[in-house]
Amino acid sequence: MRDNKPRTAIQQQMYTRERRGIFRSTEGYDTIAKSDGLDSIFVKKVLHPLCVYDAPAALATDGVKEESAYPESLHLLHLDGGTVVLGRSVYKGADFTGLRSTFFTHNYILPGGELQANDYRSWLSAEFVDTYAIESGTELRELDALPQAAPGIEDEAASSILASLGFQAREFKALLHAMMQSLAGKKKVYVALDVPISRLSHEAKRLLVVLYRCLPRAYRETLGFMTYSKEPVSRKGIHLTFVEPGSLRAGDRETEKEFVFDMTSGRIMNIDMEKLHYPFLVYAWSAVESNFEWEGFHPFADQMLEGMDSTCALAPSTYHDLAELYAAAEYGEERLGELDSSLLSRSLPYLRTPGAMENKVQLHDLLLARFDLHYDKLLQGEIPQEDILSLYLQYYGIVGKLMENKLVGFMVLAVTNAYKTGDEDAVARLYDVIESDEMLGLAFFSKVVAEARFADKLFFPYLARKLKEVQLHNWIGLLMEWGRSFPRLFQYEQLYATARHSLGAKLAKERHRLAAADLLVQQLLQVEAGAKHGGSKADIGAVGLGKELELAVYDTLLAGISFDRLTRHELANAEFLGDSGRLRRWNEGLQDPGRMAASRKLRALYAWFVLKESGESLLRGLDQDEACSLQEIGRDLLARDLREDEFEGLIPAFLQGPSWDLVDFDGLFQFLHEHCAEKETIYRFILWTETSPYFMRARGFVPAYRTALQRYFTKHDRTALKSRANWKNSFNGSGDRLKAALKEIQLELSSPLVRLLRNNRRGTLLLSVAGVGVALVAAGIVTALSGKDEQTMTPDQPSTTEVSPVPTPDTVQEPGITQQPTEGTGASPTPSAGIRRQFN
Repeated sequence: MRDNKPRTAIQQQMYTRERRGIFRSTEGYDTIAKSDGLDSIFVKKVLHPLCVYDAPAALATDGVKEESAYPESLHLLHLDGGTVVLGRSVYKGADFTGLRSTFFTHNYILPGGELQANDYRSWLSAEFVDTYAIESGTELRELDALPQAAPGIEDEAASSILASLGFQAREFKALLHAMMQSLAGKKKVYVALDVPISRLSHEAKRLLVVLYRCLPRAYRETLGFMTYSKEPVSRKGIHLTFVEPGSLRAGDRETEKEFVFDMTSGRIMNIDMEKLHYPFLVYAWSAVESNFEWEGFHPFADQMLEGMDSTCALAPSTYHDLAELYAAAEYGEERLGELDSSLLSRSLPYLRTPGAMENKVQLHDLLLARFDLHYDKLLQGEIPQEDILSLYLQYYGIVGKLMENKLVGFMVLAVTNAYKTGDEDAVARLYDVIESDEMLGLAFFSKVVAEARFADKLFFPYLARKLKEVQLHNWIGLLMEWGRSFPRLFQYEQLYATARHSLGAKLAKERHRLAAADLLVQQLLQVEAGAKHGGSKADIGAVGLGKELELAVYDTLLAGISFDRLTRHELANAEFLGDSGRLRRWNEGLQDPGRMAASRKLRALYAWFVLKESGESLLRGLDQDEACSLQEIGRDLLARDLREDEFEGLIPAFLQGPSWDLVDFDGLFQFLHEHCAEKETIYRFILWTETSPYFMRARGFVPAYRTALQRYFTKHDRTALKSRANWKNSFNGSGDRLKAALKEIQLELSSPLVRLLRNNRRGTLLLSVAGVGVALVAAGIVTALSGKDEQTMTPDQPSTTEVSPVPTPDTVQEPGITQQPTEGTGASPTPSAGIRRQFN
């Protein structure tokens, strides 16, 4: 077109072989006249490719000259924006020279606009010119209306038209199916009618009338056709081409993938004949047989597709669905039961368009009528299938409150049936559907919570299942969320019973039960703190429920706590054990002796390892068995993580006696020996004992401790006190009393000779002098004997000297005594340099 302005007038264009044209100054084929509103580029790119005509091979071979023997070629295609190009090409026996044949094309360009249902009739009966004198000018007038030929398209029975052209039910449904596929995709449809070549275009238009009456609006507004072509040629925008009989040859690459109908041989190619039973095709054939008494389908389809996109409107499956929906709407209960849920689900997008509530009442009626049938089946005890639930959940999302009460009643009855049959999977599936839609869930649970009979049978079993499934750290939050959403729940005793049972079962499965109990208690305290700021029924109910659950948590903890699994980390983080007032209130309600004993031990452990209390006060108030059990638990906790800054904490684990004021020192040292990775830790413990009244009294160490200390070194670490490094790094830093005790133990662990020397220093000195004298005398005797022997020895005999052994003193040196080396290499050390000088 000349510009982008919308035009209401019809433009014209004429094309043939002439001396000159609009776009060429020499003879040849060109546009010879056009309306002023047509743009030159549009004419060249869009219209010129449509200006074609090849004479039929049968007539050209026979040299037929009569123009009436040649079929006209009527073409139509739809352009973007709704513009329609309608044209006709005819054979001309002579051109302007009178020497050669030519053709003449006349095109109408119809402006875009909403097409009417019967526009196709005016297209097929349009009047065209077949000659034009270029001398009359190159500009054609614009038209207000499409010229019509007389008498126009005749009204004939569709079945008669099809029968005359050889189309029975199979052939026509195949053609209609091919047309729908072509209009929705890219394949072309080629038809060779079994008629004389001169009548080809006329018969093609008769067939087009039937097709137009069957095809829905979206297809009619898209269909492009050509009533005659010598050969099958693919042209843009042309979906259906009628070709010369005999031109559809088997193996032709042009048609090997296209839809082919050769009515002269009965050959139909590339059509899936198994799909001819599809609803729309069957329905269309029944319409043909009844001469289109069913044409109410088209308004129904147009109404349903209002607001839908072109992809949906051109999809063949759309009309197969709509055909079934239309049949159900027309025939009522007779066909209503045949509508399956998948079909109705596919129809829901039609109801999501603007104005669908008012304009698509028939579809709403169908969905509600089908819903009533499903409801009747529920009254007979059936459980709805998943596809039905999905369908009406989606429909509820569209209409909302209009069917909320119906759907809630439907779901209540469905869940009741599932519980009655004991089908837990069905129950879970139904609740999943309810939970998937927030609005439906709120409406459903509001109803079942409001009525005690429903709450008892439907809600509390559901709540128990949800509480069982949730993670422990979300358990309190989930329960309180239900209470806040539906405060009426706090009025049901079953809520408290369900919660207590669920909580006990869940807590009993926790390996670290104390940590789990503390988590729950802290969450309950947060709920209580938050609820105290409000005064609503939900807040009051939450506080009351929270207090009951605190007791339930505490009771469950005491009933099944495994002290052997307890860790110091759990104790340190169990904040509720530090709330003495709350514990006192909880303990007042305890009746079971086992729980009471567990409570006392748990509090004692908390005081021991968290509050750092020590001494016999931890054990007082416990009976003998409880105290022994507590000590065993404490020793186990200490053994797993013995820390040097917690030596004080070792004491309660080894207290004994009627008043728990005596220490099992041997047991304590045995424990340290078994569980200290390094001996230095034990040494540091020994140093620490100087500061503890359990080990050190005003007059010195507790005798039993002094004895146990000696037994430890004797049994487990005999060389510890002989090591200079140990004295330097550890023992020298001790106090006088401890150092003295350690030296005594060191001496007691020494050899008898060392103990003798150490205990009698004067005797040791005399013994040393006597020993040296004996050694010297022995040496003199040896020297004298060796001199005598030298006189009788021959020169060849080696000399031998016998030396009496000199006693070697004990090399173990006591602390404080420094060894001095003797003269010479390898000499033994002597106790005193002064003694050595005396014998020199």
